[in-house]
Amino acid sequence: MQIQSLPSTPARRDPIRIQRAVLLALVVRELRSRVEGRWLSLLWLVFEPLVHVMLILALIGARTNAVMLNIELPVFLVTGLLPFFLFRNLARKLPSSISANRSLFAYRQVMPIDALIARAMVEIGLYAMVYLVALILLGWMGYHSVPHAPIELMVVTVVLIALGVGLGLLFAVAQHNRPKVATFIGFIFLPLYFASGVIFQLHNLAPDIRYWLLFNPVLHLVELSRVYFIPHYTVLPGVSLEYPATWALLVAALALSLYRVYRHRFVTVG
Repeated sequence: MQIQSLPSTPARRDPIRIQRAVLLALVVRELRSRVEGRWLSLLWLVFEPLVHVMLILALIGARTNAVMLNIELPVFLVTGLLPFFLFRNLARKLPSSISANRSLFAYRQVMPIDALIARAMVEIGLYAMVYLVALILLGWMGYHSVPHAPIELMVVTVVLIALGVGLGLLFAVAQHNRPKVATFIGFIFLPLYFASGVIFQLHNLAPDIRYWLLFNPVLHLVELSRVYFIPHYTVLPGVSLEYPATWALLVAALALSLYRVYRHRFVTVG
C-alpha cells in the first residue's frame, strides 16, 4: 500500500525580512509619489533648499562676510539652513504619511509607524543628497567645504534626526483628525526659523534675550552644526549637546507612549 505524502506547509517568513520588505515597498511608494514620474520633480526636491540659500545671498550680498567673525556667508547659511530644513521636514511631513498610506493598513504586516519610518528614510536620503550637492558647490566656488570635525557633526545630525522624528510622531498623534491642531503646528516653524539663528548670528543680542532663546533645542543643534563644520567658529555661550539630546529622548518616549495608546485610531477612517 502506497502512502501519499501530505503537501508541505510553506515556511514562515522571518519577521525581520517581512519588516524589511514592508519598509522597502513603502520607501519606493514614497519616492514615486514625491517624484510623480518626472525627474524634474526629483531635481527640484534636491535643489529647493539651495535655491533658498541663493535667494538669501542675493538679498544680503554673496561676498559679504557673515556678521562679524569673518565667516564666509554661503558656508554660514548652508550649515544653518540645511540642518533646520531636515528637522522641519521630519517634524512636519511625517504626520501626513499616515493619511497618505491609510489604505495599506488593511494588510496586517503594514503598521502606521512603518509609514512614518519610510517617510523619515526618504527625507534623510534627500537631505544627504542636498548636503553633498551643497558641499560640491561650495568647493567649486572656492569656499570652505569640508567639516573639520566630521564625526562630531554626524553625532549632532543623529540627535537632530531623533528630535525631528520624535516630534513628527508626536505631531501625528496630536493632529490626527484635528485640522486646527495641524494648522497651529504649521505656524510654529516660522518663529522657530528666526529663533534658531538659521540666517543670522545671535551673539550680539542682549544676554536676557539669549537666555530665553537657549531654551530652544534646535538653536543648540544649529550652532553645533556650525562649530563642527567651520574652523574657529565661536559657539554661542550656553550651547551644549546634552540639552537637545535630552529633549530628543523625552520627546521620543512621550511620542512612542502616545502612539501605543492611540495606534488603532490611525487605521480607522474618521
